[in-house]
Amino acid sequence: MENAELKLLASMIASEMEKRHNADLAPKWQHAMVVFKPSHPEMKQHEISMERFMQKIVMMRDNLRVLEQQINANKSLEVGEKVKLQSYITRVYGSMTSFNFMFDEDDDKFRGSGEL
Repeated sequence: MENAELKLLASMIASEMEKRHNADLAPKWQHAMVVFKPSHPEMKQHEISMERFMQKIVMMRDNLRVLEQQINANKSLEVGEKVKLQSYITRVYGSMTSFNFMFDEDDDKFRGSGEL
């Protein structure tokens, strides 16, 4: 393989990896801040950029997908155990649908057990 071909291949792989761990933030949330304000006024509030908050949500989604793949590929788990673990993951996905308002693309959104 030529040096230029290797660079192109490496660039394509890096681009694909970036897509895997990335999701577009809905335009209305770009450059926004998430503010966690405690109920006690003497306590300090916490702010994080919406982009950083989104990165954390996407990392959780991606790690759930990896966990799902690991469970399904595990040969030492019984079918019943796999189903049980998969049901927990499905419930987590369902709970995380609360964050779907942040995603620009429908394909990036969480889906619970009632959605396809």
